Amino acid sequence: MTNITILLDTQHQTLTQLKALIIEEKEALLKQDADKLLTLAKDKMQRMSLLKATDEKLAAHPEHDQLTLQPAFAQKVEAAKALLGECKHINAQNASLIEHNIATINRLAQALQTSRNATSLTYNDKGKTSTISTLGNDFTA
Repeated sequence: MTNITILLDTQHQTLTQLKALIIEEKEALLKQDADKLLTLAKDKMQRMSLLKATDEKLAAHPEHDQLTLQPAFAQKVEAAKALLGECKHINAQNASLIEHNIATINRLAQALQTSRNATSLTYNDKGKTSTISTLGNDFTA
């Protein structure tokens, strides 16, 4: 079985990498860099999987109770929890940016629909606008 110190160090390193990825994700959101966001999302999922696997190994480790009993281990656990808290905070900011970007894109799409063909503008059951051409407009005599 892996030494608990190695697992704790791996967890800390993974959290540090995850934080860097989330910060990069925030920058890509601000720049609206879709390609970068796709790459970062893939990397972020890999780090999250590694984080979960390491967490499960720590939980199943025979020396698990030492994480709270030994001050050196407890300090590493607290540092990891602090890093995780920072990741969650930045990730919540990113979620707000994503929601803002989605709302902006929806407003733009509606404006484009409106300007495309204002005479055939209608609303669907959810209140969103759509342009549906009416019957009979394409007849020629």
